[in-house]
Amino acid sequence: MNYQQTVLQVLILIGLFLIEKLAHRVFRHYWSEKARHVWWLWTIVLWFFICRNFASLYWCAYPVAIWMVWAILLVILQASHNHEFIYRRYWPVFWRLSAWYALIVFIVSQFAVHLPVI
Repeated sequence: MNYQQTVLQVLILIGLFLIEKLAHRVFRHYWSEKARHVWWLWTIVLWFFICRNFASLYWCAYPVAIWMVWAILLVILQASHNHEFIYRRYWPVFWRLSAWYALIVFIVSQFAVHLPVI
């Protein structure tokens, strides 16, 4: 396990959180009160770290495939519940759930060095 890489990634995530909090304070007039985080940015950064942590991109494909399956299920759920599909309702939920899922996969990926390289 590469502890230096893990510490650096956690420090980058803390720095991203602080920058986001500072931007929220500076641009509070333009920032929606409901939108406290930039979920798409968190998701992209976490997925970058996840793919760097896995021993090969082969293992990274499994969480991405699960992510895509539940994204399709979310579309089906929202379409069946609302009898229509509206992107304005879909994207906030999608990015928020994606960020939480990516955080869980990021924590699990810290132990990915024990997976065989294929």
